[in-house]
Amino acid sequence: MDRIAPETPHLPVAIEPGITLAELIERVQAARGKPLSIHELPGLTHEDNALCGLWLAADDRDIILHAASESALHREQFILHELAHMLLLHDRVDGAGYVTGAVLPSYEDATVIKALARDALNDDVEIAAERLADILATSLRRKRPTPFSEVFG
Repeated sequence: MDRIAPETPHLPVAIEPGITLAELIERVQAARGKPLSIHELPGLTHEDNALCGLWLAADDRDIILHAASESALHREQFILHELAHMLLLHDRVDGAGYVTGAVLPSYEDATVIKALARDALNDDVEIAAERLADILATSLRRKRPTPFSEVFG
């Protein structure tokens, strides 16, 4: 993360060129000290600038929910964006809100979940997360060829 401003608070996670998404996820879990689960949520959509991903931070785990996509590359970008929020410690910034497990019945054992209240796609928090997601994507793809079908679905 050498291209992120040094004064930006972030988790100390090593990210070298050629790292895989699975390796990155393992490192984020280790740095945060709790498991991370990733699920497609049919209600989310990336059409018309709608919400395409969401990170929920419970006391005992992290959860990433993302929109469906026919493109593996697009799905990966949704996940990288949410991982970027984690790496940038955005659960500690103003605007983080709380929801109860009742909002997501399948996660009812998590009584309180912290989620970022994202009401603008162009706010500084979202811009920083997308910038870092792009840097992460470059690191993931540096040694891995990208098939035509991944780019164009």
